[in-house]
Amino acid sequence: MDQVGFGFSILGKILKLGINPNVVTLSTLVNGFCNQSKVAQAMSLFVDMIGKGHQPCLITYTVLYLMCFKLLRTIEERDFPPNTVAYSTVIDCLCKDRQLTKAFNLFFELKDKGIAPNTVTYSCLIHAMCTLGQQKEATRFLDEMSANNVALDVFV
Repeated sequence: MDQVGFGFSILGKILKLGINPNVVTLSTLVNGFCNQSKVAQAMSLFVDMIGKGHQPCLITYTVLYLMCFKLLRTIEERDFPPNTVAYSTVIDCLCKDRQLTKAFNLFFELKDKGIAPNTVTYSCLIHAMCTLGQQKEATRFLDEMSANNVALDVFV
């Protein structure tokens, strides 16, 4: 039995005792699935976790971000270059996790590869900058959007 399988057997025993697992327990299992590249199971458990009223913690989101990042790199390794949507999805995860430096690094990587950022890409970054009190930088990005003929979104 692998470690995730063992974790679920322990979870089964916990549930039989009438004890509800907490977010740390469930996040650990999500992490185990991610480490074994079992994306569907990790996402299923994450959705189930939220459905049962558990509020994911920073660790949960970080684990899911790392999984998204690994998926992005796996796509690249298999000669299937990621597009704007794939990059924007990971950038959005980073922004929601307040990891703006990593989001910017990925944004510049996207541009260096000749992939044009779209409204969603910019919106994620601008929203995160405003949330973190970086209005000047957000304004600069709005100007960049306009200069690059990227449509301004109602939410931007």
